[in-house]
Amino acid sequence: MNRLPSAALLLLAAAPLSAAFAAEASPMCPPALLATLGHELKVAHFAVGIDNFGKDPDGVLIAMSCKRMPDDPRLTLVAAAWDAHEADSKALAIAIVDESTSAVVALKRDEIGEDAATQVDASSLRLDTAPYELAPGVRAFGLDIVSEDRSCGEGGMGPSRTLYVREGRTLRPVLEGLTINQWWWLRGNQPRCSTPKEAASALLEDYAVTIGLGAPGRNGWRDLILTAASTRSDRKPGRKPLHVRVPYDGTAYDLKAFNKSYDDWRK
Repeated sequence: MNRLPSAALLLLAAAPLSAAFAAEASPMCPPALLATLGHELKVAHFAVGIDNFGKDPDGVLIAMSCKRMPDDPRLTLVAAAWDAHEADSKALAIAIVDESTSAVVALKRDEIGEDAATQVDASSLRLDTAPYELAPGVRAFGLDIVSEDRSCGEGGMGPSRTLYVREGRTLRPVLEGLTINQWWWLRGNQPRCSTPKEAASALLEDYAVTIGLGAPGRNGWRDLILTAASTRSDRKPGRKPLHVRVPYDGTAYDLKAFNKSYDDWRK
C-alpha cells in the first residue's frame, strides 16, 4: 500500500479541469454520426429502437454517448451498445469519428457482460473527456459503463471506467475496469428491499474513487494517483482517504496493487 501525502495536492490541481469534462449522461448522438459508425461496423438499423423511445422499430441501439474531443473539435468520440443477439452480453463499439468526412478514424469493438442482476439500458454509457495527459503527445479519454443493478444485496457497484488512447486507427485500453463508485449497507437495505421501518433506520456507506496524475515514470508516462474516499448517510466522518500510486508498466496501468489496498481499506 502506498499512502501519498502529496497526492491530495495533485488531485486538487486536476479537479477543476476534470469537473468540466467529467463523465455524464450525454444527449442522443446525431443520426448521421450513428449512420457513419453503423456503416463502418456493417450493422443494419444502427439507430435507437422503438423500445428505447427511438423512431426506428428495427433499431438495434440500446445505449450511446457522444462528445467532441476537447483537444481536436473536428473529431467526435462515440460509444454505442447494441443487441447483437449474443447470450448474456451486448455488443459495444468505441470510436473516433471525423464528421466533416463522414469517416471513422479509430475504432475498438468489445462487449458488455450481463447477468440477472445487471442489465444494459439507455443510460449505461458515459464518456469522460477529462485531461488525462498521460505522456507527451498522449491524451486518454474514459468510458464509464453503468449497468442497472436490480439486486437487493448488502451492497452494490457503480460505474466501471476504462481509459483509452488512440494508436493510429485503433483504440487501446490502458486502464481497465476501475470501479469508481461502490456502496455498502451498514444497516438495513434500499427502500424497495426493506420494510418502511427498516428503511427509516438504514445506514449507507458510499465509496468514491477519483483519478489524479502523478510524476512522469516509465518512458515518460505519468503515474496515476487513485484516491478512495468514503461518506456515510448519517453524516458521521468517513474513513481516512486512501491514496495509491499506480505506475505505467509499459503496457497498461495494472490495478492489482490498488485493488488489494482498496479491499483492505474497506474492511
